[in-house]
Amino acid sequence: MRTLPIALSVLSTLSVITAQSPPILSASEEAIFAAFVNTNKPGAPKGKVFKYFVQVWLENQDYSTINNISYYQAVAKNGIALTNFNAITHPSEPNYVASVAGTNFGITNDDYYNVPANESNIFDLLEAKGLTWKSYNEDIPASGWTGFSAFKGAYVRKHNPAIIFDDIGLNQTRSANVVPGYRWNLDVELDNVPAYSFYTPNITNDGHDTNGTFAGQWLDGFLKSSVYGKSFYDEALILITFDENETKPIRNQVWSVLIGGAVPKHLHGTTDNTFYTHYSTIKTVELNWGLGSLGKGDANATLSNVFAFAAPELGYKNMDVYPVPFMNDTITGLLTGKSWNQTHPAAT
Repeated sequence: MRTLPIALSVLSTLSVITAQSPPILSASEEAIFAAFVNTNKPGAPKGKVFKYFVQVWLENQDYSTINNISYYQAVAKNGIALTNFNAITHPSEPNYVASVAGTNFGITNDDYYNVPANESNIFDLLEAKGLTWKSYNEDIPASGWTGFSAFKGAYVRKHNPAIIFDDIGLNQTRSANVVPGYRWNLDVELDNVPAYSFYTPNITNDGHDTNGTFAGQWLDGFLKSSVYGKSFYDEALILITFDENETKPIRNQVWSVLIGGAVPKHLHGTTDNTFYTHYSTIKTVELNWGLGSLGKGDANATLSNVFAFAAPELGYKNMDVYPVPFMNDTITGLLTGKSWNQTHPAAT
C-alpha cells in the first residue's frame, strides 16, 4: 500500500529550527519503496549460528533494579541472562554510536553529531556482503528523517545510531533503511524481517522518561505481539539490553538477555557471566556472517568477547576478563567538541 509522502517542510517543523540548524532530510520516496522488501542479495552468506539478529535497546536503568522486576525475569526464562554485560561509557549517544561502529568517536554528550562518511559502521559491512538491515525507531516522523527530536521528544536522534552516520543520514537512498517503529510489525507479519534489526522504542516505552517497570511492561507486550512464535523467531538471535546504567559511580553494568531459536533449549533459564560490552554484539555479528572487522573496539579482545554459547561455532576463544573495568570513563576522540550545538552556538 502506498503511503502519502510527507512534505519536508512539515517534517522540519518537528525539530527546533533556526537559520543555523543542520539540514533536515528524509529518504526519497523511490528509495523507501525500493527498500521495502528485505531480501538478501544472491550469494549473501548464511549465518553460522543465526539467520536473523535483532537487538532491542532500553534506557538508563541499574542492573540490580531490572533484575528484580518480574517482566524481565519472565523473559530470562526463555533464554540466557547475561550477568556481566556492560555499556561503554556515559551518556546515551556515545553508547548507541559505539554499538554499531566499535567506537564513540569522542562523542561525550547527547548533542547533534555527524559521523563523517569515511567512518565505517556495521551497516556498511552488512551491505558489502549483500545482507539486509533496518533501524526501527518508534515515533520517527518519516524514513530517514534526520531531525533532532519529534513529537515533544518521544523520538530523539541520539537513540538512532544509523542516522548519525553521514554515509547513511545524508544518503537519501541508504537512509530508507531507517524506518518508523510500526514497520516492524508489518515486516514480521509479511515474513519480511531483515538479516539485522536495531529496534529503538520511544522515550516513554524505553524507560527513559518512565521507569524500568513501565519499560518491562512494554517489552512484555512487544515480545508477545510481534516476536514470540513468529516465523523468523526459530532462526533468530535477539538481544535485549540497555544503553547504560543509571547510577554513574558504580560499574556500568546493564541487564541483558539473549532469546530466540538460536539459543539452545537446554540453556533457557540459565545465566552467562562472561564479560561482554556493546562491542561484543558487533563481534558476534561479524563472525556469524563473515563480515570482516571494523578494526576498532570490535578488534579489542578484552572488550569484544562473543556470546559464549555461539563461540565454538564461530571459531572464537573468549578472554577471561578480571578485574572487570567499571566502563565509566569519558572517552574523547575525533568528534569531541564538534557537535552541531558546539560549533553553531547560535543555533541553540
